[in-house]
Amino acid sequence: MRKEGYCAFGAKWLTQKVQHLHDAMAQLDPNCLQAVEGVLGHAHALQTGLTLFRACYPKRRVALWKRRLRRVLRALHALRDTLRLIQWAEQLAPPREHQLGVQRAVLRLRQTADAEARTLQRAWARWIRDRVPNEIAGLSRRWVESFSDEPPDPAYAQQQWHSFYREQLPALHAADSQSLEVRCGRLRALLEGAELLPPLLPITLEPPIADTYATLETQRFQRWAVGTLQSLIEAERARTLAYAGHLRGFARLQRGMEWLLTQLSLAGSPPRERESCP
Repeated sequence: MRKEGYCAFGAKWLTQKVQHLHDAMAQLDPNCLQAVEGVLGHAHALQTGLTLFRACYPKRRVALWKRRLRRVLRALHALRDTLRLIQWAEQLAPPREHQLGVQRAVLRLRQTADAEARTLQRAWARWIRDRVPNEIAGLSRRWVESFSDEPPDPAYAQQQWHSFYREQLPALHAADSQSLEVRCGRLRALLEGAELLPPLLPITLEPPIADTYATLETQRFQRWAVGTLQSLIEAERARTLAYAGHLRGFARLQRGMEWLLTQLSLAGSPPRERESCP
């Protein structure tokens, strides 16, 4: 089996995806959920590509690239989830007696989103400062220039897909010890890999993978959102006590925030991003 044609395909794809990610970050509005989702999509696909085509690059460089990319991904995930929760809360119509607490929760979430946006910028600056995009482009150029005319070996491509598939497959099983976050990430990678490789070989995923991912992602967001709102209540209580010296005004805020928790438990799925941002 020859890997040259496979690596040439992967090198071209990775070079393009790095540029797509760079362009999306350059135009990112950190207050726009749709824009953050778009950048996250590019970053996660790049992570999947680095795994699928890791045999084409030095192991230590791939490991470094993926570590730096994980910093960016963690920041994007945190910002995306916070913006989703803000959007959901803003679309509600709370009773008058709960409006103040809901407004305070949204204010605190927006402050959190601002901090997460700064974390994202620091992670992105580290990605650029470590010259990861230049390294990927430079090491990819040899494959593209030397072997772009060589057709990929289907047997080699199949071998790489099977290895990748076996790594991600345990995420399908509920009895696995992986966290919901890890399981969602692995199943998303499977779906992205199945979209990436069809030019090289036919891939058919069983429908339960997409269905399981959607179910787990809903569970993951719901659990995160509940924990976040519970933490907001505790933090607001401590803040009120520290600044006022008493909790007489806190009960009204608490009722509104707990009303949000009740509404979240009744929601069937996490909120979707808006079609566009102003």
